[in-house]
Amino acid sequence: MASDTYLLGTDPIELERLRLQHQLWLPEARLAWQRAGLTPGERVLDLGAGPGFVALELAQDVGPAGRVLGLELSAAYVDAARTAAKGLGQLELRQHDLCRDPFPQESFDLVWCRWVLMFLRELDPLLDRLAAQLQPGARLVIHEYIHWSSFGLHPDAEGVASFGRAAHASFLAAGGDPDVNRRLPSLLTQRGFRIDELRPLTVVGRLGDGVARWLERFVTTYGPELIRQGLWSDGEAGRARAEMAAARQDRGAFWVGPTVMEIRATR
Repeated sequence: MASDTYLLGTDPIELERLRLQHQLWLPEARLAWQRAGLTPGERVLDLGAGPGFVALELAQDVGPAGRVLGLELSAAYVDAARTAAKGLGQLELRQHDLCRDPFPQESFDLVWCRWVLMFLRELDPLLDRLAAQLQPGARLVIHEYIHWSSFGLHPDAEGVASFGRAAHASFLAAGGDPDVNRRLPSLLTQRGFRIDELRPLTVVGRLGDGVARWLERFVTTYGPELIRQGLWSDGEAGRARAEMAAARQDRGAFWVGPTVMEIRATR
């Protein structure tokens, strides 16, 4: 991640996909923060803040007496988040490369990270900095995939399945790890973190509900890039479009998202 560009892009179409994703996953995020004991007045670090959707929610939760610092690689997303954050003095958005830039020299009560570590070529630098900077008692909440290959449209949507395989391959080719949460608990305990809970999070969607719209949007927005990379074909894309159209009319069809695992840990 040497530049501020992303594998999935930062254009307006991707921004709207992220907004839909945020709305869908916000209830799970809030439950995670509650389980971690987030309270008003606390100091929160948001790693990979994107366009600031979650950082804004966290800033409302900690209130004016708290602080939220969002670190984000993309200059376009930092600008969007700063515009949305006007009037919230407790929220700061900062352009930051998690693999290269020095860790913020301040204390935090809670660190939040979702769908960021899976894209990093190197985990050790960031995890080492977290372990060195966080004070005893600081909490860490991570939502990352543990089983990407559970993604699919059922029954028998082979075109969509081929998209899932191509997406998985693209993440690996870019140096990431779409199943990074298989490694994270061990890497954290090696650095002195206590694992408080591991919780699987799976979403299933039907007939145009939020989950179905989120996963279908991912296929339609990322598919052209996979074709450009030579990992997917026009024929497979056409088959996937037909399968998704048929699923909108089939009361028995359903989507399954890639399986997320929640890690709650304490320094």
